[in-house]
Amino acid sequence: MAETVLQRIVTPPRRGLTPLYYRYAAASARPRRQSRRALVLPRGAVVRTDTWFNAFFASYWWNYTCLSELVLQLRVSGSGVLRLYRRCPHRHRSHLLQEIAFVGQDRQLHVTSAEMRPLSENGGLLFFEIEARSSSVVLHQAEWTAREILPKPIRLVAGICTFNRPSLLLPNIAALLADPDVAPLLERVLVVDQGTAKVRNHPAFAALARAAAGRLQLVEQDNYGGSGGFTRCLLEAQNAGSATHVLLMDDDILLEPESVLRATAFLSLARNDLAVGGHMLDRFRPRQLVEPGSRYLPEQVRIEEPNRRRLDRANDMTPFLELHPRHYNGWWFFAFPLAVLDRVGLPLPLFLRGDDLEFGCRLMRHGVPTVTLPGVAVWHEPFERKGRGWHAFYELRNLLIVGALHFPIIRAAMAARRFFSRLLDELLAYDYYEAWLMCEAVEAYLRGPEALGCDIHAIQQRLQAMGTKLAPKTQSYQEWRTGSVSRRLWNLLHPAVEAGDALPVCLRLWRWRLVLRNLLLPSPSTEVQPRQLLHGSGEQWYNVANAEVVGVVGPYRSDVVVLRRSRSRFIRLLLRGSWLALRLLSSHRRTVRRWRASAYTLASRLFWMGHLRLRDLSFREMINRNDKSYETINHTKR
Repeated sequence: MAETVLQRIVTPPRRGLTPLYYRYAAASARPRRQSRRALVLPRGAVVRTDTWFNAFFASYWWNYTCLSELVLQLRVSGSGVLRLYRRCPHRHRSHLLQEIAFVGQDRQLHVTSAEMRPLSENGGLLFFEIEARSSSVVLHQAEWTAREILPKPIRLVAGICTFNRPSLLLPNIAALLADPDVAPLLERVLVVDQGTAKVRNHPAFAALARAAAGRLQLVEQDNYGGSGGFTRCLLEAQNAGSATHVLLMDDDILLEPESVLRATAFLSLARNDLAVGGHMLDRFRPRQLVEPGSRYLPEQVRIEEPNRRRLDRANDMTPFLELHPRHYNGWWFFAFPLAVLDRVGLPLPLFLRGDDLEFGCRLMRHGVPTVTLPGVAVWHEPFERKGRGWHAFYELRNLLIVGALHFPIIRAAMAARRFFSRLLDELLAYDYYEAWLMCEAVEAYLRGPEALGCDIHAIQQRLQAMGTKLAPKTQSYQEWRTGSVSRRLWNLLHPAVEAGDALPVCLRLWRWRLVLRNLLLPSPSTEVQPRQLLHGSGEQWYNVANAEVVGVVGPYRSDVVVLRRSRSRFIRLLLRGSWLALRLLSSHRRTVRRWRASAYTLASRLFWMGHLRLRDLSFREMINRNDKSYETINHTKR
């Protein structure tokens, strides 16, 4: 039976990424990259593949796929030694499985070992080491393959939603089509262009379209956000006759084509339907992991905070040796079978910031887990670089919708308390635009599904217009003295808060004292300049406490955001937020029922055909055609 390639050993696509692909002993000579799959090792060099992109994370393959026999295949020239290792969770040392000496030109090495099978469900990772004993050893290619198994045929549609980024988009398409192993997997590359700087007008597009030989499809439509763009990808993919799976990707990523091959191989061997997600690496700090998929925290009505970590050291792989279930993976790289859409429906029209979360939770409820596979990743602009803005409206509104649809544990009191607490945090940090956006989000959520029928462009204009009025002003960077008494006080309090001591009571009293201060003291003069500078994009109320005007400089900004206390805005937004918290408390259950009753329709093909104006249907007409409830869809055949 033919062998199925699961993972190729690849070299860095550009300089500065070597520790993500291979390691070499500091005392040995430096290996030389010959091609994307070949390395040249001088005498004495020792190369190891216990790295993010070249380690084989066996736990995931043994647990989710039909893998029965694993083979490591290499083609080498020269004289040297190959050593195979395993690294398991909760063990600091790697364990040698096998050692093979080789000599000669174009030697084919096939390593099959019963020891490669997992000792438990956490099978750890496998990697190999090559030591050169001749003047030059060439690793022509190496790959992990599966034997004695027949993979499901995969025909992949790569769907990309783009908005005014043709110069970032087109190199990724070219990389997909140029890889000789990835290109044959593609049924087509589908681009949904929602911008004003049209992809078709870019100088490189015509030549790329000719090279694609009919496999590049460009669709243009108005801007319906990420949910509208990616849903159009899904609709078009369903119309692609022989397509079996879809891969959704952002337009501003830096793509590693090997990720596509690995995700496809994983899907082809999967025991049951599942989705494969790729990790997000920082485009500007390329050895740092930003997010490996995430989970929704219903008790806090928020997403689990991403835990940034470096990936350029051997022990950085340890957290990924164990299987971690995820509620969702962002659509910067997300692949799944098209057939599951028949039972789970299409994404909800949430515009952005939460559409991928809701869809991932819905997949999970239908028994389709999301596997965020180590070694599958893209580089992407981190979210904090995007700065402040109207995104906060969609984020909170959509988090509340996700909670209503998928997490019945969220009670009215919990939702109201979390909203009001966050609102106070923003008001005490003098970020009145963010506080206003939160109020708008709760109001839209309480209106129910009809809020999604409003004119998207009118909503955007309103959000941006209020941003002009309320958003903190910026000014050029100056060297201010950093630090404050309140910040140093927080540094003392924070460890005890984390330890669960009685201190939170003191913290709450401190916060309410600041509320009274904001209510009673008049606003500072507009001529008052910041006398304190905070570094970082996540300033909190305890950073700002007792200051009248504060400057904030983020890690990706050269200007300073000025936070200025305003008594009138504080009172107005506090009253509005208090009223909305009471409405959440009294009508949350009724609102949840309304969202659940309409969810099936909002995820239907009929709705989206009308929403994207591919068919002449009004929003109310589409809602009234709902003939199945969310509860019926999600509680049958579990």
